[in-house]
This record gives sequence, C-alpha cells and structure tokens, in this order.
Amino acid sequence: MTELENQGACLARIRAKVRHSSKATAKICRFVLESPAIARNMSIEDMSKKCGTSLASVTRFCRGLGYGGYKEFRLDLAVALAQTEPMTLDDFAPGLPPEAIIQRVFECSRQSLVETEKVLNHKTLIAVARMMHRASHVIFLGLGESGRVSETAAQRLTTLGYTALAVADPYDLVFATANVGMRDVVVGISHTGETASIVEAIQTACQRGARTVALTNYPQSTLAAASEFCLLTAFREQRINAGVSSSRIAQSCLIDSLYFILAGWTREGAVRLANEAEQRVIRLLRFRGTGNGMPRPRQRVKNSHGQ
Repeated sequence: MTELENQGACLARIRAKVRHSSKATAKICRFVLESPAIARNMSIEDMSKKCGTSLASVTRFCRGLGYGGYKEFRLDLAVALAQTEPMTLDDFAPGLPPEAIIQRVFECSRQSLVETEKVLNHKTLIAVARMMHRASHVIFLGLGESGRVSETAAQRLTTLGYTALAVADPYDLVFATANVGMRDVVVGISHTGETASIVEAIQTACQRGARTVALTNYPQSTLAAASEFCLLTAFREQRINAGVSSSRIAQSCLIDSLYFILAGWTREGAVRLANEAEQRVIRLLRFRGTGNGMPRPRQRVKNSHGQ
C-alpha cells in the first residue's frame, strides 16, 4: 500500500480520481462507483471485459489508487462496502418528506468527514503545520465558499499569534502573491482544483520560492499538480452540484486540525492570546452598560427646534 494507508478508503479514492483519469481508467471508475457490490466479486478478467479495457488497464487503475494489485483493491473495496451505507443528495426529488431531507443532508456531511479522514495523509498535514509554524507569513487563497474558508483559516492562525492573511478576490490574488518569498506559505483552496485564478496565484508563489499547499477534492487536479503539498477532502459531488458547497465542512475540519496542532506547539502563547481576546470581547459587549468603567457613547444634543 502507498502513503494512503487507511482501510476502506477505496470508493473515496476512486471519486477523487475519476474526473482527471484517462478514458480507460474513467470507465473502470464509473463502473465501480455505480456497482461496487458487483465489482467486489469480479475477477480481474471479468472486470476488464465488463469495462471494455485490457488487463493492464485494470492493473494500472489499481496501482493508481495506491494498491499493489487487483487483489488488494478488491479487499479494500469489500472493507469500504462493509463500513458505509451510501447516502446521496441527488436531484431535488418531488414529494420527499422534510424528515428524509434532513436525514440525507446530515448523513452526507457525516460521510464527507469520514471519507476525508480516510484519504487524509497525516504526515502531510503535520508537515504543512510545521511549515506554517516557521513561516513569516501564511496566505490563504480562495474564492466563493472556499474564500469563506480561507477567511476563517487566516483568522484562526492570527489568534495564535501568526501573521496570516486571507485573499478572496481574483484581482487581489495577483498582488498578494507578487512579493512572497522562501519563508512564506501560500495555501490555495479550491474544491475542484481547477479555479484558474487560484492555480495561477499558486504557480506564481511557487516561482517566487514560497512553499505551496493545495486544499482540494481532487489529487490529480491542476492545483494539486502545481502545489508542493496537497491536503485532500472527500465530498461526493452530485449531478446538480447543489451540495458542493458542503465540501466546506471537510475543508474547515482540515483547517481546524492545523489550528489545534499549532495551538499545541504554542500552548502558553495561545492561551495568553485567547485570554486577552476574551477579555476584550467582554469589555466590548459591556460597552453600553453601567458601572464597568467604560465611557458611554456621546449623546447628540438637540437644538431648539428639536433636531
């Protein structure tokens, strides 16, 4: 097995691979995702015939997922099927009871976290945390929903005393990465890994000598290829893509993991900064109260006309 050692991650790995696969590999990916229970009991010969590919293509498919061969792939597929009961948020099905919708939404989010943990490379995550710990600046890049995640990430690192910045505007990405250097870490956040402005900014940062990280759902995406490190999420996209924004749940979980790792390494400073921030918030919340020593806002004096 390669660096992806978590058992039962087979289906999550295939979903991450299918978008950027060759024609032959994509056929195998789609068949396994559509009929995993059938694929589990197939021989390699049956698989190649069913998908209209060669035995060599099936072997390359397995090794591309990180398995030593077809036998290892089948074993992990069986584990994946035993561990999870697939739940999808397909189309906006008419007549679906609200209770069923609620169940599906929560279950899909749970599956996203479980599968993200399976495909997560802990060594990579810790290596990224070490880079951030030593960095002069940490810059998070993201647009749309990923932009919101980048803002949260920068805020979290700032509370620990790190110099962090979030950039969520396409034009600002150009200036944010213009002067980065060897002691800076730039994180590009994109679910698809194909957001052009994010990819270009990461490529520029790499050329400037900065350390680069991709946070994406697809390990073979352009963003992942352009980055030095890749942190993977595992969210099941739907045909309508209405639920793709929920990928931020898995993205946020990875950011939180980095936050708590860094907090553990800077515990005394982190606790001090947290206490100071808490006291400032308390004072602000009591600003309009009485008896706390804080001045009240100046009241506007009315003139003789009552204005």
